[in-house]
Amino acid sequence: MSAETAEIVLRRAGPADEGTIRRWLVAPHVARRTYRLFSDIVETLEDVLRDPLAGLFIAELDDRPIGLVHVYKAQGDQRWAGVADVTERTRAIDFLIGATDMVNKKLGRRMLNALAAQVFRDPGIDRIVVCPHADNWPAIIALKRAGFREKGRHPDAALNAMYLTVTPATLKK
Repeated sequence: MSAETAEIVLRRAGPADEGTIRRWLVAPHVARRTYRLFSDIVETLEDVLRDPLAGLFIAELDDRPIGLVHVYKAQGDQRWAGVADVTERTRAIDFLIGATDMVNKKLGRRMLNALAAQVFRDPGIDRIVVCPHADNWPAIIALKRAGFREKGRHPDAALNAMYLTVTPATLKK
């Protein structure tokens, strides 16, 4: 099966993934754009990996780890405090393609579709929000192609981030 047709599978990250995750987070293509968004995870990675309720997932393509996804409750998280449409039913995400040789292969949209399908299996979730750095065009393009809609700049100017959202109705399959 080719990379263009192989299914991307998300599995819960575990302690055995710590080395891979740390390597991805310092890779130049990741560190310049998304490292700050994952800084909370980096500081507590060992605890997050042991927490069965943590929403940290490894994206795999043909059983090979290629990326990382963090899903968390947006309401109550400091980063989302200034966003009016964030409710109890909203989940926020951070994501990255960590495997250097998998960058620029149009896998972002597919990874986001797999993630959204998993998140929206819970009928109590009505929206996913994300705030990529404003100059992270590969992420923004992947998000828009997956059906995320731009809502402008994130209210926290210090983040220098866009604010995008998707619902089950706007998700592109």
